[in-house]
Amino acid sequence: MNQEQLTTLLRTLLQFGGGIAVGRGWIDADTATALTGALVTLLVTGWGLYARRNAGLVASAAAVPAVKTILADPATAQAIPSAKVQPAE
Repeated sequence: MNQEQLTTLLRTLLQFGGGIAVGRGWIDADTATALTGALVTLLVTGWGLYARRNAGLVASAAAVPAVKTILADPATAQAIPSAKVQPAE
């Protein structure tokens, strides 16, 4: 799932939950909108930081069929379950 798909899913789920909360009178519509925007921003930022860590970037590169070998530091190479990722010596 890419970041755009994740953002859309989160926004839809939060809007659904916000609609229920507004319908039951727990919060007003403006609060639901503010909470949805804040939560989507925080969650997508967290996902972006996680996906762009060194091991995540190397794993993404290893998944590309045209990539034959990747030399990485030993800790990163050990963290990636791919024969394409080799420790740099």
